[in-house]
Amino acid sequence: MRGKRVLLIIGIAFPTFFSCVRRITPLIREAAPILVVEGEIGTYPPPYTVKLSFTGANLNASSTIDSNQHYINDAVVVIRDDAGDSTVLSLATSGNYETTDTNFVGIAGRTYRLVIHLSDGRTYVSNGERITPVVPIDSITAILDSTVITDVRPTQFIVSVNSRDPATQGNYYRWTASGYIPRKSYGYNFTTGLPCYEPFNCYYKAYCEQFSMNTQINVLSDQFVNGRKITAPVFYSPIFWFGIHYVQVNQFSISQEMYAFWEKYLQQTNLTGGILDPLPQSLVGNIFNAADSNDLAVGYFEASDMTSKKAIIIDYDLQQYLLEVYGGQFIKPGDCTLVYPNSLPDEAQPAAWSDVTDTLKFQ
Repeated sequence: MRGKRVLLIIGIAFPTFFSCVRRITPLIREAAPILVVEGEIGTYPPPYTVKLSFTGANLNASSTIDSNQHYINDAVVVIRDDAGDSTVLSLATSGNYETTDTNFVGIAGRTYRLVIHLSDGRTYVSNGERITPVVPIDSITAILDSTVITDVRPTQFIVSVNSRDPATQGNYYRWTASGYIPRKSYGYNFTTGLPCYEPFNCYYKAYCEQFSMNTQINVLSDQFVNGRKITAPVFYSPIFWFGIHYVQVNQFSISQEMYAFWEKYLQQTNLTGGILDPLPQSLVGNIFNAADSNDLAVGYFEASDMTSKKAIIIDYDLQQYLLEVYGGQFIKPGDCTLVYPNSLPDEAQPAAWSDVTDTLKFQ
């Protein structure tokens, strides 16, 4: 009797289990496209750029949809100041608008607005962004970071900017940096004109200077450094081979609103995907629909003052065998200026550094 009861229970359980499996087709919500804006004006020479697009589905190389459909190419884009002056931007490339009036230059103390007229009749405007004068850069310093990250980078220089924050509180900074770094390739045999197959045997077309730019966002509030010295690392110059490192640092003044935007941007991009991370949010900036203030664009319009400083870094203490160990894995076959994009021929000093007197020597 006990065996029969067990068989009876099993026989009932199987159909009950399979009857719970159902095919579910989840509903897919298609959100309306949102305007995305990246725009700027400053006291530095024009042209000033404004990039326009709409948010859309993620596309990949195998997609049959033209990814350029998300760029906006038929808008009327205007930058205005509080003195009644304005300039209309022209479409330069897909989704990319530029100023053409070389006399329209940002002035410290003036307030600027971005106006975007879309072809569907909507008009978006930015909040007024006032250009606050920026303090000068006192100096550029560098330290040698001897650590190596295999397959990522060799040793490097960590370049910092030094400034003095004014006594008045409420100053906000952003930095960009770029430069040229020495590179080495296999090169060619000068006599035969044939490519070399060993990294250290040839010298012809084996050296160049490659342009490098820091793509990280560097911002700072003077909340905790008001009236004191500012030292901020802003550039990392990898040491691939012997030669001079050319460095330029740009220091911008930005508004409190723009500082908050970039802080939010950094918070979003630094999420690890863990369960304790805050939920991602749209990077809403200072641009909105003129007819509906609740219709916000993603992105920003920034107005800033800028000051720059250049320096060259020379390391006299590099040893050949260490460079071969650290930088050898990054050396590629071929002509140096071709295998490393945006490069200058060896010993071709960048024109913008011809009058630089700041030289940082490592001995």
